[in-house]
Amino acid sequence: MNAVSPICLTDLVPALRWSDPAMVGPVLWHARLIEGWWNSLPLPRVLDIAGTTWLSHSLARLAAEQWSHLQLGEFLPCLRASEVDLDDVAEPVRGVLLATAGSWERLVTASPAAIGSWGLPESCGPLDLVGTATWRAVEPFAGEQGRAASPSPGLMVEAVRTLANWMPDSAPDHVHSALAYLTAATGAEPARAPAEPEDAPTTQSPATRAIRTLRALRAQRDEETRSRPGAGAATEAAGSAAAEASAGPVRSSLLGPDRTLRRPAFSRVKQQGADEPAPAPAPAPELGRHPLVDLLEDFFRNWTDVERTVAAERLFASEPVSIRLLTDQLGVDLRDIRNAQRTVEERLLQWLGSPAGGPLTKHMRELSDHLGAAATVDHLITAHPDHPVEVPALGTPLWRVVITLFTDRRLHNGWLVADDPHRMRWQTREMLGDAPSTSDAAIRLARIGIRQQAVRAWLLSTPGVTIREGHVMVDPSIPVENAPPGPAYGSTPPDPDAEAEGTTTANGLPIRRRPGGEVPLQDHADHPRPSAPQPPRVADSARCFRAPDGRWWHRVDVSGDHLHGAPVTVPPGYATHLGLQPGRLLCLTAPGADLLVLVWRDQPAFDSLRPLLRRLSAQPGDRVFITVNGDRLDARRLPAADMSSHGPTGRALHLIGYTAPAATEEALKIIARRISEDGSDDRAAEPQSLLESLTERGDTDIAQELGPGLIPAH
Repeated sequence: MNAVSPICLTDLVPALRWSDPAMVGPVLWHARLIEGWWNSLPLPRVLDIAGTTWLSHSLARLAAEQWSHLQLGEFLPCLRASEVDLDDVAEPVRGVLLATAGSWERLVTASPAAIGSWGLPESCGPLDLVGTATWRAVEPFAGEQGRAASPSPGLMVEAVRTLANWMPDSAPDHVHSALAYLTAATGAEPARAPAEPEDAPTTQSPATRAIRTLRALRAQRDEETRSRPGAGAATEAAGSAAAEASAGPVRSSLLGPDRTLRRPAFSRVKQQGADEPAPAPAPAPELGRHPLVDLLEDFFRNWTDVERTVAAERLFASEPVSIRLLTDQLGVDLRDIRNAQRTVEERLLQWLGSPAGGPLTKHMRELSDHLGAAATVDHLITAHPDHPVEVPALGTPLWRVVITLFTDRRLHNGWLVADDPHRMRWQTREMLGDAPSTSDAAIRLARIGIRQQAVRAWLLSTPGVTIREGHVMVDPSIPVENAPPGPAYGSTPPDPDAEAEGTTTANGLPIRRRPGGEVPLQDHADHPRPSAPQPPRVADSARCFRAPDGRWWHRVDVSGDHLHGAPVTVPPGYATHLGLQPGRLLCLTAPGADLLVLVWRDQPAFDSLRPLLRRLSAQPGDRVFITVNGDRLDARRLPAADMSSHGPTGRALHLIGYTAPAATEEALKIIARRISEDGSDDRAAEPQSLLESLTERGDTDIAQELGPGLIPAH
């Protein structure tokens, strides 16, 4: 029986029922899990998505950081019934437990605070011991479908040995410590050549040793395969096809058939040795059977190796490879990679708008209509027989290319959504409060664009929604994260004109939506072509300031949501200044070669600035100023500071990123120059005019700081 356990994490950890989501949310946040998942999502599904290791470590952090006074058996009651032999615990935790606790029972009856007083060695701290206990509590819920893929012990040993051989002495201490832990946990002492004395290190190169070990392991695997009854090439091929057809959104070269791990190439040598045969290339798809794949293959075939690599590893990858890593892998200059990326993006956009790319553009339109407003990645893969097929020139399946080319939807927790996912889930609950049948629920969900094939999965992924005996039940006690304010779904719709003028984002920026009933452009004499609206200007955009060198900087007021990966909106004027147009995206390279994506849907926004903010060590309340030159984004952080001792002009200057002291007259000139398109300070002569200009462009915070000191009281 393949029944899914209905137990949620709150059933396993009672303390979570009365916890503040704002306190536990940062620890339990995961990019592919819905907000508040610990109250609604079955544990096997969580483990299938995030893995046993991640959840165990997250629970260990909660126990140590927020419930350090609770015994582990109280934090996780199921541990009281567990019987664990310390011989089954991996080193170095086993040795530390024997030397300190002496038994598993004492570990379960101790609190994280008490464990910290046991005098543990630096190589194995309290969090490691607590993590071992939480793993034992979580692991039983990882059934065959949810259990993470386990690598071969032999491969783990060889991987650690290879890392040790390649590790330079100049590596940081924490890297050496991590390798020492892996060595102790796997027993992977440095390998020695069989023909050498016991105390003499091997003279074989690490690459040769890795290749020979892999050959031996492969031969052992083949021998095991032949010895199993019914196992053969046909079975293995069928498993590979099934795995390819059900591939998830995360692309990994290590995942093989049935979610097992492929044997990795431990060597970092770029070219095959003279005495080693080159691996046989994968057979290319048969021409004519997959027309969309053939179309893209013909398009990419004549590109340079660098351009194809940039397309595959940066543009179409689920986790883009950094530019600096590509320069090392390809042996080219950093500038060559950046130029190649710019060329790839421009050439792709031109091709999609040309007759040659017409079949793919048409396919994208039809696919968007077929998928509706929300669809899983599995729905995308199975929507067309060409989607799971690899494009040979890229080494990437077609469905990954399709995801990148979508401009009307984004990937959110495993769902491709064309609207705000939080609003859609809120609307779902509002429509289904009377416990309708599943067929009635499907009819209602069609109003918000949910297609029939996605209805059941959408319902089960919505917090507080369950299906019982053919009816959809909604539990109103389970909150919906980020539910939008306003009337319930189905009530009188808001006035579109009022919405266009008054709607703002969480960051206070106006949402400018295109009217629903646009007048088509006509050239007839009795229907003259209406004049095109003027594009928004960066000089009129809130939080945008011109530097003396002519570059425009945009201020981001960092919030906790931004640090957790929430989108970061930017004014349309700033996006237009960067060359972005509605419905398009712009790939930018940030410091550290991180890839950032600026996309214009209802409004322009960065999908996330999390990599940049983490690199800058930003905290809530900080201000980060960003500027773009070509395809490169630069940033500087202005830490949050106590401005109570500063005057009004000093606080106003801080909001534009200017931290040096200045007299009032000079401060007004600086601000006037920073919001002027040509850098003039004419508006500084009339303080009232300057305040009006700041207010009109949306910088009311600056105007409020300056106002009391500039306008005399009446």
